[in-house]
Amino acid sequence: MALNTPHKVTLTEAQISTILWTMEGYVQGNADFDEDSNYGKDVNEIFEIFETTVDRHYNKVEKAQSKQPDMEW
Repeated sequence: MALNTPHKVTLTEAQISTILWTMEGYVQGNADFDEDSNYGKDVNEIFEIFETTVDRHYNKVEKAQSKQPDMEW
C-alpha cells in the first residue's frame, strides 16, 4: 500500500481538536520546523483537512437548522 493512499477515519470533534492542538504545540516548539519542507506541507495539509471537515459539518448543520420551521407557542 502506498503512503499516499487516502483512508476514511471517524473521529469526534474533540479528537480532531486534540490532534490539532498537539500538532500545533509540537510545531510551535520546534525550531527546525520548515513550512516549505515535505513535512511542513504535510502538517499544513492535515490542518486544512481537519479544519475543513469540521467547518463543513457545521455548515451542514446550520443549513439543516435553517430549513426547520419556527416554533410558535
